[in-house]
Amino acid sequence: MTETTISIPAKDGYKLSAILRKPETGIKGFIQIHCGTGIPQKLYANFAKFLSNNGYITLTFDYRGIGQSRPKSLKGFEAFIRDWGQKDMVGVLNWTLDNFPDEKKIVIAHSMGGQMIGLMENNNQIDQLFLIASSTGYWKDMSKPFRWMLPPFWFLYIPASIAVYGYANAKKIKQGEDLPKGVAEEWQKWCIHRDYFETEFGKTLKPLYFNQIEIPIKSIQIADDPIANETTCNKLLNYFYNAPKTIEKVRPKDLSVKKIGHAGFFSRKFKATLWNNLLNDINTLQKDYV
Repeated sequence: MTETTISIPAKDGYKLSAILRKPETGIKGFIQIHCGTGIPQKLYANFAKFLSNNGYITLTFDYRGIGQSRPKSLKGFEAFIRDWGQKDMVGVLNWTLDNFPDEKKIVIAHSMGGQMIGLMENNNQIDQLFLIASSTGYWKDMSKPFRWMLPPFWFLYIPASIAVYGYANAKKIKQGEDLPKGVAEEWQKWCIHRDYFETEFGKTLKPLYFNQIEIPIKSIQIADDPIANETTCNKLLNYFYNAPKTIEKVRPKDLSVKKIGHAGFFSRKFKATLWNNLLNDINTLQKDYV
């Protein structure tokens, strides 16, 4: 396997930091991995290496304002979550289509990375789609007692942090990457509304492309995930109304572990189980669905 750090232009030209991993021989397809909110691409590095060692070109990337795609200063930097779907994901897939036109295009999306697929104008070029712990994010839909931790975060810490730093300093409280002001404020606006981002459909979120997804979607739902639980995962799936869906429920006890949680799927300890099961699904599915 070879590993190369590259720069990919988003739809609007913003340069995104990405890592391209290629198997030495026997390429089976191309996998684009979408990060969750405030999660840098490095979290998915071992998972991507595993897939590349099993025959797939993989591409991880950081959204604008996050990880290696962060500017020198987030203060005054303009970015929104919708930019990650409308511009960043679109640009990365366009790059893939240009550079690897003959390979099957597979997207594995974690958390918010699955939501934004509905904003991708080119999402009809995706051949296989897997959602891992991907859901809507209304805080009252989340599981107890986790959801009661969110009001202080949304209504106290985020506004105060933005006032002091000019951005949401999430690293200070060990809640992922720092977030640009626009990202944090937009995320907050969605998460405190019972209809989540649906209130922005036709406004800031337009056009929508959920209807373009007609390939089967597999949603992997983690039983002890307080964020992407059964309610929030299935709410997201409902937006992909033209796509057949399959749900796989993963329970910690079935894997003889105490906890998996929201991002635990990507831990190396699940290489022989969760990762291998997903690899088998990728190998089995074909583009020509009936």
